[in-house]
Amino acid sequence: MAKAPTARRYAQALFAIAQEKDVAEAWLNDLRDLAAVLEEPTVSAFMSTPRVTTADKLQMVTQLTEGRNPMIANLLGLLTSRQGVGLFGKVTEEYGELLNASLGRIRAQGTTATPMSATQLKRLSDSLGTSLKKEVLLEAREDPGIIGGVLVRVGDQIIDGSVRTKLASLKRQLAHESLT
Repeated sequence: MAKAPTARRYAQALFAIAQEKDVAEAWLNDLRDLAAVLEEPTVSAFMSTPRVTTADKLQMVTQLTEGRNPMIANLLGLLTSRQGVGLFGKVTEEYGELLNASLGRIRAQGTTATPMSATQLKRLSDSLGTSLKKEVLLEAREDPGIIGGVLVRVGDQIIDGSVRTKLASLKRQLAHESLT
């Protein structure tokens, strides 16, 4: 039996259509707006309740998508009819990643012990952008546990310049040297 399409496949199909029509960025905004509506507690509860019929859910989709892009409305209707409305947020994320990749952008997270200033964020983003040869969309996070420095995650790659890691490394090195 064939597997059900994943959020990535839905996003790829929608993105291909959006690129043909040259509206990829506009559609991302529409997707995000609709995803936010679907996350509202009352809407989410209604759409995820098994007791509510698919017909009633599709009627809700019609109301939610009134005045919105017809392709995005069709996607939500399709997901609803296949009991996959919970995938909509993930489809939106995947679509955003496809858009970023097509525009030469990459997402990164920079974690520091204290908040970074706008200047520090810009410098870190520019530095990463230069080394990666892409525009970096940097998300700042805080974790006092790293003590100081910065921990950067770009996709699967981690650049660890945290004081916590340097101290742990120094501790291991000193423990190893004292045994020999």
